[in-house]
Amino acid sequence: MKKVFLALLVSLIATAASAQWHQYPPRTYYVHDDNWVAPLIFGGIAGALITREVQQQPVIVQQPVIVQQPQVFVQREPVCSEWKEIQQPDGRVYRERSCYQK
Repeated sequence: MKKVFLALLVSLIATAASAQWHQYPPRTYYVHDDNWVAPLIFGGIAGALITREVQQQPVIVQQPVIVQQPQVFVQREPVCSEWKEIQQPDGRVYRERSCYQK
């Protein structure tokens, strides 16, 4: 709403500044038509104000910092079953057991 009001105000000022005064009967001397300076100044100021309001402020997004604790690998002893003695048909005996990591 501010922008619309500001644009309307600037256009009214520029229109009033560029309006020519006509006096009747016309003057007999030469009149310079240099009425473009005031609207140029007001238009430049208004354009700068509108541009400044329209420009977006930079958005800074900070990434979160993630701190991870180093993992310590603990060597665990295997869990083993009881020894089994197995006798082969030829008379040989051997022992075995199974182990696994927890």
